[in-house]
Amino acid sequence: MAKIGRFTNDKAEAAFLRAYDAISARWPVPYTDLDIETSFGTTRVRKSGSGDHAPLVLLSGMPGNCLFWQPFIEELARDRVVYALDIMGWPGRCRQTAPIRDQDDIIGWLAETLDGLGVDRVHLAGYSVGAWLAALVGTKHSDRLASLSMLEPGGATFAKPKWSLLLKLLAAGLWPTDRRMRKIAALLTPSVALDDEAWAMAKAGRKFRLALPWERPLTDDQLRALTAPLLVLFARDTVVNDPEIGARRLRDHVPSADVETYPDVGHDLLWARTDTVIPRFLAFAAKHEPART
Repeated sequence: MAKIGRFTNDKAEAAFLRAYDAISARWPVPYTDLDIETSFGTTRVRKSGSGDHAPLVLLSGMPGNCLFWQPFIEELARDRVVYALDIMGWPGRCRQTAPIRDQDDIIGWLAETLDGLGVDRVHLAGYSVGAWLAALVGTKHSDRLASLSMLEPGGATFAKPKWSLLLKLLAAGLWPTDRRMRKIAALLTPSVALDDEAWAMAKAGRKFRLALPWERPLTDDQLRALTAPLLVLFARDTVVNDPEIGARRLRDHVPSADVETYPDVGHDLLWARTDTVIPRFLAFAAKHEPART
């Protein structure tokens, strides 16, 4: 793991940013890009939507960025502000200047980003590894969260990841051919069709040295610290996590959590069940909207 996230060469960075900008131009709602200064560098945040409700703050899966949310942003930003983050230490438009060494640093970076946005309480949500990042914030700052939503959490959020998956990901990382990348994409998110720009961004992103600590299972104490209203949505057929283990640990340590497992769908839950999952998430946020003062 690199100390500072960076591309290995200028050519790769230029190719990535060209693809990033091409995808960005298709963002379907008006937006403003914000650069938020933190102790770890500059966080790029895309602001969409408007309204008086508590804003949504969205964290993508690894190694994604704010553009991950493009297929869903019209509904998410229909009646409230949405902040979608690029993740420090992953390929995107953040500019990292100091290492993020551990979970406390991850929490510190995200808390400083919220401070820089000037928001009081937010509905924090993440997909895959982004769900783990969101949960880390909840372990220390549940008082800042109107709600916390974990959407099809990552492979090491509640238990150690499956060795079979790790070996496939390791092979794709060490020998990242187009064929291996497409096989991994089909395994993880079979209903997601990436266009040319998305593939160009993914291929150029292979030349980025990641600099965010790896996901580790949340401890029992960390789960008990999640006192904000919690929604966790699993996919029964996912190859990434074990939803039964996750649901059991949540029942044991966060009995108030709203947990649901969707049948006949995998890690591509957001795409394959958009018409049910996004309204489910938004209804949960609306149910836990903080009182206006």
